[in-house]
Amino acid sequence: MLLSFSILVLKAVVCRALVANSLLSAADDGCNVEFAADPSVDVAGIYAALQAARSSVVATYPTTYLQDHTTSVYSDLLNLTQVSVIHFFSDMDVDCDGLNWDCEGNTDGDPLTSFGALDAEQVPWYVLPASLAVKEAILPNALGAIICNGNLFYAIFGDTNGASPEVIGEGSLLLGQTCFPDDEINGNNGHEALDVAYIVFPQEVPPGVQENSIDIEALKELGDQQILLLQQDLGISLQPNCSDP
Repeated sequence: MLLSFSILVLKAVVCRALVANSLLSAADDGCNVEFAADPSVDVAGIYAALQAARSSVVATYPTTYLQDHTTSVYSDLLNLTQVSVIHFFSDMDVDCDGLNWDCEGNTDGDPLTSFGALDAEQVPWYVLPASLAVKEAILPNALGAIICNGNLFYAIFGDTNGASPEVIGEGSLLLGQTCFPDDEINGNNGHEALDVAYIVFPQEVPPGVQENSIDIEALKELGDQQILLLQQDLGISLQPNCSDP
């Protein structure tokens, strides 16, 4: 009986690991990414829903300072009832402002981020144009769910872009390297394709945000709560939880 129970437990552990590995792709295969979505989240289904919901444009921004590509921000995600979000698709440049302002490849860093002095190597954050944050009343450190490379990771709204022109599509060094572990991401090398989905929850802020760091566990807890509500709103079923024998 003990042997049979042990086999069941081993099968559950292996199965859950395989599910997690299919959703995450950090350098160590993603199993230890603390700010990744729960395996029950249907990342592909949410990504497809985002692609289909592009009718209510609230703003448009260039993705580079050359202004050769632009992307629009949308707010119409299919008449949501449980959550409020805005979303957009963009690239992912690297923001090394804060404690890591002199990270490799970064030539114009600022020792402060917009709401503190976060550590780009320790905190997953995304960047928004300053005017968008004002227009949409997005709170400092607001929760974000970033779909990149087929995976979903949580981050906070940690910095703004107030340059001229304001550009969109940036993440901290940690977020960029976690999304694209094989692309040699640094302060001067990001991800160029406009295939990263940014989901912003304007009024949801995780507890535990400090001057230089955040509570990653609290970020994940709020992230899973909100993304599963979004998934329900979109009519997307939970993924099978194969940890049940």
